[in-house]
Amino acid sequence: MLDYLRFRYRRQIRRLRRDIRVWRRWSANYIDRHIWGKWHHLGRNRRFLLVWWGIFAVALIGLTSQYSNLVNYNRIIIPESGGSYTEASMGDLTVLNPILPGSNLEMSANRLIFSGLTQYNSDRKLAGDLATKWEVSPDGKTYTFQLRKGVKWQDGVPFSSTDVAFTLAAIQNPDSRSPLASSWQGVKVETKGDDVVIFTLPSPLDSFMDSTTLGIVPRHILESVDPSQLAEASFNKNPIGTGPFQLKTFSPAAREVTLEAYAGYYNGKPKLDEFILRSYSESAAALDAFASQQVSSPGRILPEIAARASETNHLAIHRMTLPAETAIFFQNTFKLFESKDLRLILSRSIDRQSVLKAATNGSGLVVTQPILPGQLGYTNAYAQSTYSQDAARQALDDAGWKLPRGKTVREKDGKQLNFELVTVDAPEYTRAAQEVRRQWAAIGINASVKAVDLTELQQSYMRPRNFQALLFGMNLGADPDVYSFWHSSQAKDPGVNLSSYSSTDADKALESGRIKSDPLVRQGKYAAFLKAWNADAPAAVLYQTGYNYGTLDTVRGIDAQRLVTPTDRYFGVEKWTIRTRWTQNK
Repeated sequence: MLDYLRFRYRRQIRRLRRDIRVWRRWSANYIDRHIWGKWHHLGRNRRFLLVWWGIFAVALIGLTSQYSNLVNYNRIIIPESGGSYTEASMGDLTVLNPILPGSNLEMSANRLIFSGLTQYNSDRKLAGDLATKWEVSPDGKTYTFQLRKGVKWQDGVPFSSTDVAFTLAAIQNPDSRSPLASSWQGVKVETKGDDVVIFTLPSPLDSFMDSTTLGIVPRHILESVDPSQLAEASFNKNPIGTGPFQLKTFSPAAREVTLEAYAGYYNGKPKLDEFILRSYSESAAALDAFASQQVSSPGRILPEIAARASETNHLAIHRMTLPAETAIFFQNTFKLFESKDLRLILSRSIDRQSVLKAATNGSGLVVTQPILPGQLGYTNAYAQSTYSQDAARQALDDAGWKLPRGKTVREKDGKQLNFELVTVDAPEYTRAAQEVRRQWAAIGINASVKAVDLTELQQSYMRPRNFQALLFGMNLGADPDVYSFWHSSQAKDPGVNLSSYSSTDADKALESGRIKSDPLVRQGKYAAFLKAWNADAPAAVLYQTGYNYGTLDTVRGIDAQRLVTPTDRYFGVEKWTIRTRWTQNK
């Protein structure tokens, strides 16, 4: 039986092979006679057919491509709610409380958790937040705010005017040690019902509205805390606010805070589910974290990483501006700098464009005055002109600072023209300081640069005014009131007149400018201040910086452009999205 089956199998295989040979001969003959043969006999018509077939193929490819492009053209990106957004930040995480501002990370979290009476919009204009409207009395001393109704704290307790009054009292209490106390000095507050707050100022102050962006804290939680213990209160690690996001986890050891969308937010629940702030030691590390998809945003793109950032995949850079400027503050009480003629020579001898290029790779604007272009009161009428190096050398010679033969440092009355220029140990500032040092060295001035940690700089140099020259940045705010920076009464801490500048003319102009509400009158007062300031040269203003904020290219809804403080980038954050989808445009 087995042999029979084998015989049948072999016979079938032979038949199959025979059928395949027959089919091959037949197909070859058919192709030769009916296809290739006829094609071969077409002669000159072959080229004609090839051309038309080519045209047809190109047309088909073109139509397919056009159809594909048309389909894509009619598709639009639709932002979708949901998802987690992680932003790289800087600084430690210890206290979350808007009346005790700290590191960049803490201030960012405060801005997301808490709300102020007002906020700055995308064009640096004040808009309502917890307040819907306000009125100012004719004498400029009384501000009446109508509060938004129906607002609740993130624990469900209704918000009211008593929370605003409590916040002001906490700031003004010296036991609280709030660094914001000077902004509210002498201000009185009263409430009318739950929805009206009235502030009364000791004297008119047109820039007062800047202070109303301060985050409000809950009375019902903090009123039982002794003001002297406010910095240690458990609230600071478990804050309750009225802002768009509420605390989910607080992780100081990991230097990370996780926030979640607050469903009861009065402007509507945020589209993002989570907003995570994670601290990194430096901006380069933050960019590395973005490149490895650990964060959705590397945060601020600083000049030292700008080139790398521009080559990073999927990174969108949002270019914003700040009313901030970098300057060299001469300590006017230092013996060498008591001479305004020397201060003026030092200021006029700086090539600011070179400093800007060295510090920020040219990202910014050269400025020379303490009020910025575009701000009320700015005028270029009294601006200092810049010396060439030869003119600077001649000016120093005329002032008695001679360069002895064979020496590199100028002398006068047996004393060398040298001093210490201290700055914060950060790439932008150290590069700026080194460039200024190089320029001064070329004309016989020896400025040794010392870069120190920010905390040390503030505590050991700036607050006690223990420096000879200081290179640092300052934010002027939206209003041109620079009283706290240059009035003689602010020469000691907690004032921020870092140069210890004292001028009767400048003081009078600053005092008048801040109490006037008429823009034309204020313009004239600040012009008088600039005239005195430029003649005295208590400092050398160098440049205005920008603020470049990086995010994943799928992030939508970021609207801020002209910031007052870096946290104003969060204006409209409840509309931000990180998820997107394509849909057909009908």
